[in-house]
Amino acid sequence: LLLLLCCCSNMSCHDDWLGYLVSVFVNESLTHSQECCPGCHDGKNSPLLHAHHQSGLLEKLTMFHSLVKDNMLKNMKSLLEDYISRFPNANQYDDVDQKTLKSYGRDFLNQSSPRFIYYSHYLTPAVDALLDSTPPTHIKPLTLNELLKKYPKSNNQQKKKLKSNK
Repeated sequence: LLLLLCCCSNMSCHDDWLGYLVSVFVNESLTHSQECCPGCHDGKNSPLLHAHHQSGLLEKLTMFHSLVKDNMLKNMKSLLEDYISRFPNANQYDDVDQKTLKSYGRDFLNQSSPRFIYYSHYLTPAVDALLDSTPPTHIKPLTLNELLKKYPKSNNQQKKKLKSNK
């Protein structure tokens, strides 16, 4: 993927696109950590009783990686449309360029890992300034147990953690 991106004539556009995807990925993971939080569902007041306050960003990215990645891949067209509306450049987004960006986006997500998303440098302050919000990918909220059942392989560490907390 890196070699493929280095061959592009317009590296900035592709870096902005990947930064946009990182931003959406992170925001979706944070949203799901709140939606799956037992403390939020039970109306607890103290942050000590909220799972989404107890876990760090990398842990949230790990927990929701499969779910968020799958939904972003399904919604690639709407994500690209939102990206184009935020980063307008009429000369860059003809049909071929849109297909190229979709392809890079799919490759990026398919090859991503939670650590790569966390440590990548695609989300720059300049890209972040244009992203006051990102579009939700409309994932049905899941409880932590439903999430573990749906994505058992990617969440083995989380399952062990839940069992040790009981």
